[in-house]
Amino acid sequence: MRLLALIAGSIGFLLICVGGLGLNSTITGWDILGRSGALMGLQPDHWRGHWLGTALVYISLGVTFLCFTIGLWRGSRSAAIAWCITVNVISAVWLVLFVLRPLPYGFQQIPFSEVAFLIVLAVISWFIVRSHHAKAI
Repeated sequence: MRLLALIAGSIGFLLICVGGLGLNSTITGWDILGRSGALMGLQPDHWRGHWLGTALVYISLGVTFLCFTIGLWRGSRSAAIAWCITVNVISAVWLVLFVLRPLPYGFQQIPFSEVAFLIVLAVISWFIVRSHHAKAI
């Protein structure tokens, strides 16, 4: 279970770092993002809001993953199952966003590598949880 906690903590920390960098670049490059969105034919406020929203989502997902880390480190079975369900839901949403082509309002296409990573993470998580609880019984 501690291996799963380390994985969740590492991913959570990386998500918070990426979200923080995105938030910083959005705030410091507010005019640049608005101009680049206008060049693509989008409203500047929409483009800026997209970048700001993406950064905040990464930060909130990172905090969620760090909260799971605490429960997983303590060996909580309910936290482990909740972690697996959460990763499955996130991977399903990413898969749906990957399949939708083209996305409206200029959103970027989700890369296949992110979808594959989340699906592999979900499978590994269920495998670790099942093998850990099989040993306990």
